[in-house]
Amino acid sequence: MKRSALLSAIALLAMLVILIANARTQSEWALAASQVASVVSLAGGIVAGVAGARHAYAMRPELRRSFLLVGTVTLAVFLAHLYVVNSPSTFVSSSLSGNAEHVFSDSNVQVVSSFVGPNLTLHIADVGESAISGMTVSLDGRELPPSGLAPLPTPSRPIQPSQSASLGYVTQTVGSWNAAENASSTVTVNYQLLNCYHVPKVGDDKAVYGCVMDEVFYVPSAQGILTGQQCAQYADSCNLEHPPLAKALIAGGMAVFGVNDLGWRIGNVVLGTLSIPLLFVLVLVLGGGKKLACYSSVLFSLDIMFFVHSSIAVIDVPAVFFSLLGATFYFRKTSLWRVDNYVASGVFFALAALSKETALFSVAAVVGYDLIFGQGPVRSLLTRMTKMLIPTVLLFIAVIQLFDTIYTSSAQPWFYQQVNFMFSYGASLTANVLKCQPTTGYWCKFPGAPGGPPILPIDWLLFYTPVGYLITNVTVSVAGGTPFTYVGVGYYGTTNAVVVWLVFAWLPLVIYQLVKWRRTRAPLEGELRPAAFMMVWFLLAYIPYLLLFAYGRVTYPFYIIPAIPAIASGAAYFVTRDWFPSKMALIYVASAFAIFFLYFPVKDFLPSAVRVLLGR
Repeated sequence: MKRSALLSAIALLAMLVILIANARTQSEWALAASQVASVVSLAGGIVAGVAGARHAYAMRPELRRSFLLVGTVTLAVFLAHLYVVNSPSTFVSSSLSGNAEHVFSDSNVQVVSSFVGPNLTLHIADVGESAISGMTVSLDGRELPPSGLAPLPTPSRPIQPSQSASLGYVTQTVGSWNAAENASSTVTVNYQLLNCYHVPKVGDDKAVYGCVMDEVFYVPSAQGILTGQQCAQYADSCNLEHPPLAKALIAGGMAVFGVNDLGWRIGNVVLGTLSIPLLFVLVLVLGGGKKLACYSSVLFSLDIMFFVHSSIAVIDVPAVFFSLLGATFYFRKTSLWRVDNYVASGVFFALAALSKETALFSVAAVVGYDLIFGQGPVRSLLTRMTKMLIPTVLLFIAVIQLFDTIYTSSAQPWFYQQVNFMFSYGASLTANVLKCQPTTGYWCKFPGAPGGPPILPIDWLLFYTPVGYLITNVTVSVAGGTPFTYVGVGYYGTTNAVVVWLVFAWLPLVIYQLVKWRRTRAPLEGELRPAAFMMVWFLLAYIPYLLLFAYGRVTYPFYIIPAIPAIASGAAYFVTRDWFPSKMALIYVASAFAIFFLYFPVKDFLPSAVRVLLGR
């Protein structure tokens, strides 16, 4: 198990190094090696997880039912992710047919066909709103080879809306083609609409992939890692305001599965799913019982925001996954092969920070908890913190420097320049307090601007209208009746209110119990220990945004994602107390599931009437 976990981590770092090195000298061998490293890392992680589960199942018979429950929930979440991973799909296949030597069209494409000698020439015009790629042509059911009049449209070079191309096709390789006799032949054009491709606007030369929310920033950045694109500050396709690891994971997915929805989302799907059993293990490691650990994982799995961000190509989820790993190893007195657990913790926290810089709040949570509640002499405390922090800092610097050397050497050749850019860029996102805070449509709140009232950090814990990351509506016509509409695909940015609201109950409870514990001067033990850690984690992942808001910084609702594991565990702590009725706890979980189901992105399995009734 330990060897598999170490192999997975090494392969992950190897993939990152190979992709970065490939940027300097493009090589098919390097790309193949990165694909192998991606597969090895994924396989190693799966083997380590399965081996760990088998070992725990055999050695801890009292936890077997808990393992089965958490394993079932994890599998269900993974299958749910796979169900929505291609919604909306990158490519939508379509076709149209018409007679040769005629003009025919649909809502996306207009075709003017004519014969030039033995060849068929098609003048293809994009008359819709989506770019077009993947084109094949058939004549009377026989697919024709292209003659090379113009490059065929490809995903990287599609036909843009309001643009056209003249394409030639060979109708006959032997003999001649009598156009006059065959003008009534049927020409069929098969093509693909690029559903997750943002067409350049007037005055803008950017055409990027990505469907949901900030995928339009991170997918192009991942493509840049694959192609070795040189970066400059404020280049959107490089996204230098964030570290490179999460984007390299997206690039690794595309290297294996291609530039499509599965390729750029699979990394987050895997890491987001594995975060569920990781929280279970962390609660157990901290001294929590199996009931608390199970409830923590289940409530965590029902958070809408975390599920949605695990389903799309953004950078928050890898930071949470590696933070959970780092915290688990910090508090677990073991070794990873021959690596001290504190050193291993530092490596995983470095990977978290390399995914998104806000993982520093998780590092602060571990350090803060150990400073306040840690046991043993001060020298021992400083030793374990040093063992953790040194590899965190050194690995973070090494990877950032490697990235900058290859990708940004002309603009910022040294790691500290990019780190300075990250912080200066973040500080520049001021919002004039209330005038430009995010709203339900992420509009700036100027007089008369749409988007609703601003969403403030305090609203994250109270209520705000869910942000629609991507909403598609389906209208169904009824003969002789009124058409009805329902949401076809709906990615909503909102937490599970039932779980979040309980923070106003469990946080005072934990504080009260810690005050009582202080008076006893006894070691912190039992389930109060994980509750105390989750309290520190939540406060250090949430309060900074209150301060940033006071400073005037833009604060988006999804910034609460690093605190979601702590919020879920805190809620679990409250409903698993002896004085809390077990039936009420089950009703509470059922209500959390109902909210999760209401905002589940794709509900094709439901009848249309039910979807209209749900309104989501």
